Amino acid sequence: MNDTKLSRGEGRARIFQAAAEIVYERGLEKAQTRMVTERAQVGRGLLNHYFKWPELRAAAWETLFQAAVSDLWRAGEAPAAAMDRFVSEAFTKEARLFWRLWIEAERLAPADAPIRAALTRIRRQLRERLVEVLQAGAQAGVWTIQDAQTTAIRLEALRDGLAGLIMAEDPDMDNARAQALLKHQFIKELG
Repeated sequence: MNDTKLSRGEGRARIFQAAAEIVYERGLEKAQTRMVTERAQVGRGLLNHYFKWPELRAAAWETLFQAAVSDLWRAGEAPAAAMDRFVSEAFTKEARLFWRLWIEAERLAPADAPIRAALTRIRRQLRERLVEVLQAGAQAGVWTIQDAQTTAIRLEALRDGLAGLIMAEDPDMDNARAQALLKHQFIKELG
């Protein structure tokens, strides 16, 4: 490894980028510092100089989910279109990787303070964004909703539970059925 030629910012950035890639590819539980240092082409000492492994792993996970927060309601998108995507994209094969990462974070959170903190921040941000979409739709007259916060929590709980059934390969649940159930609940919440 040749870390001596890296500037401070370049070394940190390479390590962080490598950590995010490794967490994305391998998951929180299988990611290791050795994998990160190999990917970043730096020595373990440089990684340890800039980061503590638990904080780096949690920050890499959080960075991956920041994209999900931004994507929940895209700039210029109508609230109805955002909710259609919320329902239709929740159970796709592409979403399964993120569900695996989410489930791993929930499993690790009780004993891992950095993961717990990252999970709490992302959960809050996702919920706030969903509440914003629900409120915007109500203000635009697209739907009627009594309490956007409560509706967001119920929709999240149903989505998370359905995703858990899919990830556990429940024989009575598939992507299409999960999507139909989530859409039904959303329509029910509007009345």
